[in-house]
Amino acid sequence: MANKFKTLLPAALIILLVVAIAGYWLTNKPRADRKPTENFAPLVELTSPEIKNHQTSIFAMGTVIASQNVNLTPRISGMVVEISPNFIEGGMLKKGEPLVQLDPTDYLLAIKQKENEVAKAQFNLKLEQGQQAIVKREYQLLGTNLNDQEQELVLRKPHLNSAKAALAAAEASLKQAHLDLERTKPVAPFNAIIVTRNANLGAWMPAFSTGTPLARLVGTDSFWINASIPVDKLSAINIPGINSDKGSLVKISYETGWGANVYRTGKVKRLQAEIEPEGRMAKVIVEVEDPLAQKPANKNAPPLMLGNYVRLEIVGHELKDVFILPEALLHEGKEIWLLNDQQLEIRPINPTWTEPGFVYLSKDQLPESAQIISSDLSTPVAGMKLRTKPSAQPAKP
Repeated sequence: MANKFKTLLPAALIILLVVAIAGYWLTNKPRADRKPTENFAPLVELTSPEIKNHQTSIFAMGTVIASQNVNLTPRISGMVVEISPNFIEGGMLKKGEPLVQLDPTDYLLAIKQKENEVAKAQFNLKLEQGQQAIVKREYQLLGTNLNDQEQELVLRKPHLNSAKAALAAAEASLKQAHLDLERTKPVAPFNAIIVTRNANLGAWMPAFSTGTPLARLVGTDSFWINASIPVDKLSAINIPGINSDKGSLVKISYETGWGANVYRTGKVKRLQAEIEPEGRMAKVIVEVEDPLAQKPANKNAPPLMLGNYVRLEIVGHELKDVFILPEALLHEGKEIWLLNDQQLEIRPINPTWTEPGFVYLSKDQLPESAQIISSDLSTPVAGMKLRTKPSAQPAKP
């Protein structure tokens, strides 16, 4: 029994010691001192806008189209016996320059025939004029009183009129024959470039063909660009026939083909009558003179090709005394954050003008000394306290 007691005593002592230590820590556990809650004011950065004048620009994309084009068809029939050196696709033609020569043989023969008919008509007229002189003398010798109708017949006035009419008809036929001969050389109706040609030596070209034309020509004096712009931007540009005699200047760029910082210039020519059905955009026509750079003044200018999809910058009206703000300062597209007495002011705005990356406000929408918050706030609440770096100066836009 004594041995068993000696064995259990150390275990009991260990258990009592553990219980005592646990009891001590449960009754004497550490406690944190309570401190009053501090309000945390977010640190923000500021920018101060300046009042300036601004030249507005309207940006758009457009497709180059022909301002003049025609499917040229001969007005007379004939076989092609000669072609112009420029009668190739891409060939440049001056106004009045012939494209081909049709066989003139039949038309030269027709002129000979018509000249013979004119000579006969002139001969017949002279004979009749001689007859007129004879009957007038006979009528005067007879001294007979006749009514007007009888007098016309006796004096052969119908015969004279018929001879004159026959001569006029013969001369008209001769003139037509000369015109037909001229038309054996179809010419360019304006300065043009050949887009497609459909005739070669030996080809027969029927007159006024409803099928394949001789060639398709596009005028080179100017090209047009069809562009779409927002309807609310129309008031900022000059449109001939709408609000001005001269159209707004347009800068045309085509970075893919011309490279950066290379552009051509044009002018707004017309406003089309219909709205683009897909995007509800207004459609304007921009005219570019000498698009293929044929004049000396445009010697080093890049050519504008039909079908190019180009970028347009239309110079608009100048805005007077406006605030210029980066678009990133807007929140929900209609508000800006101001620092007012170290507190957040959420101010609604109505932009006077917008361009990619920027908005423009009239000067009555902001105080001149406005401090705009450019930092992001996770939970902005009007009136919340804000702080700025003591030594920081407001950044300029």
